[in-house]
Amino acid sequence: MSERIAISELRPGMVIEHITRQNGPVKIRKSGLVSSSAMVQGLAEMGVQEVEIDPEQTVEIAVNVRPKTQTQALLRGHHDTSASFDRSLSDQFNRSLFLPTVQGLPSVWKVYARQYLVVAILIAGGVGIGYTAATPQNWWPGLVSVFEPHRPAPLAAATAPKQHTPVAETVTARHKPAIPQDDLASQQDEVAQVKAEEQLARMAREPVSSQPVYAEPQQVQRESSVSEGQIINRQPEEGAVKVSPELMARFNEAVAELEKAEQDPDPIRNTRVNVYEDVPRVDQLPVNTLTRLPSMSFSAHMYASRSADRWVRVNGNQLGEGDWITKEVQIVNIEAQRVILSFHGEIFSMAALTDW
Repeated sequence: MSERIAISELRPGMVIEHITRQNGPVKIRKSGLVSSSAMVQGLAEMGVQEVEIDPEQTVEIAVNVRPKTQTQALLRGHHDTSASFDRSLSDQFNRSLFLPTVQGLPSVWKVYARQYLVVAILIAGGVGIGYTAATPQNWWPGLVSVFEPHRPAPLAAATAPKQHTPVAETVTARHKPAIPQDDLASQQDEVAQVKAEEQLARMAREPVSSQPVYAEPQQVQRESSVSEGQIINRQPEEGAVKVSPELMARFNEAVAELEKAEQDPDPIRNTRVNVYEDVPRVDQLPVNTLTRLPSMSFSAHMYASRSADRWVRVNGNQLGEGDWITKEVQIVNIEAQRVILSFHGEIFSMAALTDW
């Protein structure tokens, strides 16, 4: 039994017997099986509005499956391997680095306890620093005493004069523990020896006479004690200061050298100073002279105020002013920064520690 339907209700698989209504100048005569949706769309575009179909002949058309290309499969995500992983195995597949897991979230007690602990530490540190800065008199002397070098205390008077000693001090001294005589004597000997060395050094700096001066130990001790503001009274046999023979020998040698220096003429005044200003350098000599100059290698240069103490080491030999490096080259003068040489009567200069 035939049935009329609109073109919009036509589906693939239906059989058209004929077109009942259409709009357009061209009459379309179509009958047969509708194979696809594209055919239905084409009939509608050509003006077909109504068709007559046979419902008994309607069939079901299988969908034409076309294989997808590799590009289409890649674009549609068919090659993604994320689906093959078990997301429950690790949190890194379903969690962001900035979103911790539930197990990794800190507890409320830990969060607030950490904050309170930090605040307490800051307050305690601030109070400690403020108290330390406000009371430097309590800790600064102890800190300074740790880093200061230990200074030996000055030796006090062993026994005070009887006529100047008050009775109260005498009574108190009786109750004090007695210092061992050996230790006291050794300390006094060391102090006396140091004072004697200072006195001898001061006497060596002052103008001395032609005769050697021998220090009197007792007088040196008295002067040093008075200069220090201390009076040391000892027994007559213990008052003599023992000066080592080596110290006295050194003092006598220093006095003899000073006397010799006064008797000898001034070596600096008698030193002859030769000034060579307009002396050409070795590289400024004529070519014929340069070709005849022998090789010279200066490895050491010593300049002194006295000409006798000046020397240079050239070609492995230590030579002074007036010496000959070779049969043709002579050292005329040794200056602080250069050496004046003579080659066949022609004077020239070379910088210190240079080679030719």
